[in-house]
Amino acid sequence: MRIRRVLLTLALAAGGCAGAPLVKVDPLFSANWQDDGGKSMAAVQKRLAQSPPPAGAAVAIGITKSGLAGARLDGAGKWRDATPVDARPAVAGDVVVATGGGRLFALDARSGKRLWSVPNRGRALLGAGDDGRVTVATLGTRTAAGHGALLAIDRSGKVLRELSPGVELGVPAVLDGVAFVPWDGRNVSAFEVASGKEIARLALRAPVSHALAIGDALYFGESKLLRFDEAIVAAGAGRAHQLSLPVRDLPGSPQLLADGKLVAPAAATVRSRIQLYARPAITGDRLAIQSGRFTATYFRIVLGLDAENAVLRWVRTFDQDVLGGAAADGGFALCEASGRVRVLDANGADAGSVQLGAAVDGCVVEAGALRVRPGKPAGTLTDQIVDALDQSSADMATVQRFLLRELGALPDPKVTKVLIDLASNAATAPALLQDARALLGARRTGKEYMLKALADHYDFLDDVLRPPPVGPLADALAAMGVKEAAPLLARHLNDPANTPDDVERAARALAQLATTKELDELRTFFSLYRATADQQELVNAVISAARALLAVGGDAERQLVERAAEDPLTHPDVKRGLLPLVQHLDRAAIGSPGAG
Repeated sequence: MRIRRVLLTLALAAGGCAGAPLVKVDPLFSANWQDDGGKSMAAVQKRLAQSPPPAGAAVAIGITKSGLAGARLDGAGKWRDATPVDARPAVAGDVVVATGGGRLFALDARSGKRLWSVPNRGRALLGAGDDGRVTVATLGTRTAAGHGALLAIDRSGKVLRELSPGVELGVPAVLDGVAFVPWDGRNVSAFEVASGKEIARLALRAPVSHALAIGDALYFGESKLLRFDEAIVAAGAGRAHQLSLPVRDLPGSPQLLADGKLVAPAAATVRSRIQLYARPAITGDRLAIQSGRFTATYFRIVLGLDAENAVLRWVRTFDQDVLGGAAADGGFALCEASGRVRVLDANGADAGSVQLGAAVDGCVVEAGALRVRPGKPAGTLTDQIVDALDQSSADMATVQRFLLRELGALPDPKVTKVLIDLASNAATAPALLQDARALLGARRTGKEYMLKALADHYDFLDDVLRPPPVGPLADALAAMGVKEAAPLLARHLNDPANTPDDVERAARALAQLATTKELDELRTFFSLYRATADQQELVNAVISAARALLAVGGDAERQLVERAAEDPLTHPDVKRGLLPLVQHLDRAAIGSPGAG
């Protein structure tokens, strides 16, 4: 047996000498790790409990075609770096880490001063962490999974550790010389930078591709965030401090964190413009969202949502697309394509702004220790939604439909006027038009706006290019029992500008609301259409008009309906609808006192 082992060893050595590559699996990311249920990670947490992450710089980093433009969020300074980057940079603690021009380099986040630069090994930045002394960066490619690299570099630019482990790496963090590296989407390894030894590992069920410092703690996750604290030992049992945002179908399906295993392009993508921003914080003994608010961006629109149930609390409309942002203590910092970084408080009020000094193709914001003070209120929620609905850009349709539904749920009578204006405007997009009409039909407030709208009719010369939404108004007013609407609805019966659907719904409302004052309009409509109704909506409208005539009219109206039910010229579908009405009259007459 010993001879066979020797021969095998010699054969392998010979193969290596012949030029065959030796496959090296780094023990740091080896699959041989024995899951210890979080005990080793808990031991690391205890060791580092007195070493919280540095507060870090509160800055915005704009990506331009010629390099980077930085600005402190407190307005204290700006800087430029003329190295074009090939991936989205990262702000880690007090440094900005980026790749470009064949280099991986770091800049002081507050001043832009270059700290160090090393070759990027043909890869682009995935992400980085920094603890004030050491920067740990992961690099990847856009074409091949598992070809990532990890570098640990001190402030002098000395490469302390370099690994190419052959697994998919995520965005790392580092704390007091211990690096935390997500890999293969489910694991986080903790290793000592100095020794290169893996000292802990956490295997998670939920996707994890980010390790990041927020406030006074580290977090691991992607769609959910797991806090690295004394409860980490219970992660496997689901009892660690974990934050997940309330589930809601939001425009564009925004994400809290993108897949950290993928290189993010330097220029903002559509996904960069549709993003969630939330800041976790311990409240009592539970992990919650700071200030009780999180935001969702959709191009130029920013939605402020309740942390408990994702109810819409405020809406802001920016001049240009939001390309990046961050949640801060008490609010949010959001970067526009113009290079303006706007600070909002937790209630969506303006709390300041800074300028990067140039338009940007992409943007990264780090809130650091920024504390947002209450700002100037931005109006009512109704006004804020209306402002967003006024945007005419085609890429706003999805978020506008969402906001329109939110608007329709508000009891404010002014909402009724907004819906009427949308439904009456010839420039309203078809999808919004249908939504506005549906919501208007369900309104039960704003009667005065409804009656005023019904007084209008299509008039090209008077620049009234679309008739009012008669059908939805008829439904709403009938449901509210508003008798004053009857004469206005009756005049719309015979207006050729109204659609058959609107006419049908107006006639149905009149069957409930009509008085003797509407008999002339009802007789005219019934006489004109009982033989010519060629659409089902008009057939239904004629039958509803007959009901109204019989309900408020006298013998003349009864005879009009009876003759129509017998006349061979009456449309067959109309006749079928009239016969039950006439038969009901006959039965009522037979059963009346003195009959027979």
